[in-house]
Amino acid sequence: MVLSLLQYDDNDQLDPSSIIPLVDGGTEGFKGHARVILAGMTACMDCTMDLYPPQINYPLCTIATKPRLPEHCIEYSKIILWPKEKPFGEGVSIDGDNPDHIMWLFEKAQQRAEEFRIQGVSYRLTQGVIKHIIPAVASTNAVIAAACATEVFKLAT
Repeated sequence: MVLSLLQYDDNDQLDPSSIIPLVDGGTEGFKGHARVILAGMTACMDCTMDLYPPQINYPLCTIATKPRLPEHCIEYSKIILWPKEKPFGEGVSIDGDNPDHIMWLFEKAQQRAEEFRIQGVSYRLTQGVIKHIIPAVASTNAVIAAACATEVFKLAT
């Protein structure tokens, strides 16, 4: 979308006055980034996706046979038990915002954890695993917000 707003002169050179800068910032736990994207001059979001950490996935064989972490038990209830038992009827998918769904997954994960003597399964952790929630750290958010504001100030002056 932003690339379509760029204008070029007769020599196919980018007109700097048509560039609309984008300040990007984000946090994940204690990590964060702030950067300026200049369409047509710097790498775009798609070109830098490899810099971001991949989503955590657990091998199915570990989840099914030898769970070691509370997260394995929660994933077991989500991936294996939910489709098998269909607790809320045929064709009902997991809704991370539905407390009844989370409670059912939590209870099944607790049973699995007790079976393998794993501690640490909680309702909050179940919500986090199901909804892919990464805890935010207020100080990290503040530092990255300040870095983004600094980048905007540098662009404006």
